[in-house]
Amino acid sequence: MSRKSQLTPYDFSHQDSLADPQVSCDGRYITYLKKSRGESSIIVVQLSNGMSKAVYRAPVKFAHPFGGGVSQLASDGETLYFVTASGGIAKMATASGKIDMLYEGPGVSQISLSEGGSRIAAVIFGDRVAVFDLFGKSGPFVVSEYPRELRSFEGTPTVSDFMHERPDFIFDVTMSEHGDWVAWHEWALPHMPWQRSQIALVELDGSGSATNSISVCAGGDFFVSQPRFSPLGKRLGFLAETPEYLRLWTGDLASWKAELVVDESFEHGSAPWGNGNRTYAFSRDGTRLYHTRNEGGHGRLVETSLDGTGSVDVGKAHHFGLSASKNLLVALRSGARTPNVVVSYDLLTSERREVERAYSNSFYNAVTVEPLLGKASYSKSLHRYVKPEFLEELAAVEPMEVPYRLFKPEQATPVGTLVTFHGGPTDQATVTFSPRNVAFLQAGFQVLTFDYRGSTGWGRSFRSALDGGFGVAEIVDLLSVLADLIDQGLAEPTSLLVNGGSSGGYSALRSLCLTTGLFCGAIAEYPLIDLAESAVGTHRFESRYFDHLLGPLPSEIQLYKHRSVSPQDLEDVPILLMHGDSDNVVDHRQVVRFVEEAERLGRSIEFTLFAGEGHGFSSPDVIEKEYHYYQRFLGKIAERIVSQSS
Repeated sequence: MSRKSQLTPYDFSHQDSLADPQVSCDGRYITYLKKSRGESSIIVVQLSNGMSKAVYRAPVKFAHPFGGGVSQLASDGETLYFVTASGGIAKMATASGKIDMLYEGPGVSQISLSEGGSRIAAVIFGDRVAVFDLFGKSGPFVVSEYPRELRSFEGTPTVSDFMHERPDFIFDVTMSEHGDWVAWHEWALPHMPWQRSQIALVELDGSGSATNSISVCAGGDFFVSQPRFSPLGKRLGFLAETPEYLRLWTGDLASWKAELVVDESFEHGSAPWGNGNRTYAFSRDGTRLYHTRNEGGHGRLVETSLDGTGSVDVGKAHHFGLSASKNLLVALRSGARTPNVVVSYDLLTSERREVERAYSNSFYNAVTVEPLLGKASYSKSLHRYVKPEFLEELAAVEPMEVPYRLFKPEQATPVGTLVTFHGGPTDQATVTFSPRNVAFLQAGFQVLTFDYRGSTGWGRSFRSALDGGFGVAEIVDLLSVLADLIDQGLAEPTSLLVNGGSSGGYSALRSLCLTTGLFCGAIAEYPLIDLAESAVGTHRFESRYFDHLLGPLPSEIQLYKHRSVSPQDLEDVPILLMHGDSDNVVDHRQVVRFVEEAERLGRSIEFTLFAGEGHGFSSPDVIEKEYHYYQRFLGKIAERIVSQSS
């Protein structure tokens, strides 16, 4: 690695974020959201004028780069409708940037526009759908309060149970071309959406109110997501996890029959942690679908014909926020060597064109490597490092194969191995661009990511295998992966660090509680510590998550206590811990108490509590400090490893 490729903490913290790309039906305009130095803007690209860009500062609610749904481009590209930061709805003229408020709010989180531009459907307060007449003739009408009847598409699995009454949560509202149909994704506690959810569908009359009861057309007692109407409004697309993998289906609204788009052992989406995921898009004539394929954590963009003639590859890497015109497909692209970038694909020539990069050119010259892929068989060879009081508990965990990815520096021998537990835990260590991986590689460490049981991307059975075992089973999987690497000579047991954020931070710290002499340090950000306190004090979305990960409270309170991170059990190795004092997912006070007790016991913890930060840091100044602390901490660990080996 050359010196000129080294990035500073300032470089890592002062990069842009791009999200929610859209293309107009006629292919003349592309829009997307941009966040730079904490300020949100709407970018309008006029393709008919040599890719000219206009940047409009706007009070837009910003979306996660891999999410969306907060902006909708009119079919002619001349108006963009968006959700405001205060939860209202506004429209902006793409030629001038002039903004008009349509609804002051509050409560709107996601919108969908009829192609004629006469109606908008919106998710409001997270649990209801309202329809707005943009010509002001009627409404708004809340259309999600009506009784539900089970009317599953023919061809989908038989449903034994479904949610009859209004839901606790709604995601991903979608409106048909003429504004006469609305569909959405809904579910109720105690379930998470990837356990049991359903697609609700309602027909509207001329005024915008519902004409009859709401039809549950897919799901009920299995996982569905991402409803979306075809451009002509004749079909409804959706993802369904049946019988094993989350794959793309379409339902014909005339015949009420649904078909699996492509029968393959790959998933076409992931667990919905927020609104607006778009991992597929219909072609403008409704005869083809452009969709992502998760190939063991790697991404691929595919075009599939609905007449059964097959699929063709469009591009490699992960793609998010798919949007199609007649001749153009736009998306946000991300891969191991591909910093996030908005791209367009010419659907006639398959030519890919960069629209805008989120990261500066220095990132394209930094350490970006493709991972070595592997699958580790179950192994007990590292159980010799497990503390005696936990051996029986770990031995009772069912053996499983565990997929992993090892990112090795190309031109240097790594000083050690930094293992990352992904968050969730219902998520996956996908091969998307990771600034943290770059920082860890620059510090001289190889980076190991792995999909412990409970991860998405490998089917229902693998994802549900963590149920009841959280805090132990993922540690067993980690030990199997590390044993595989050590057996191959790719890692040393004296130079291993664990790392993670949120649930991943918890699992990293649990690794230090269950073992001794194996790890030489850990990094944990906004980790869970007290599981019972986390379960009862977290935000509403995850309020019953632990019912499945551990069991219901109060009956399983002893298990919650046993699986919490105990300062007494914590291995005395250097730990870097960071948290925000405005975190509504994991209350920072449990972390502060943990640190105080651990320090009283003589544990080595570098702890920083950031003012005003939540569950994930957002301020550029705070992120700069975060990466500075990484650099300083890993530098100390590297020096210690080198000195001990010499």
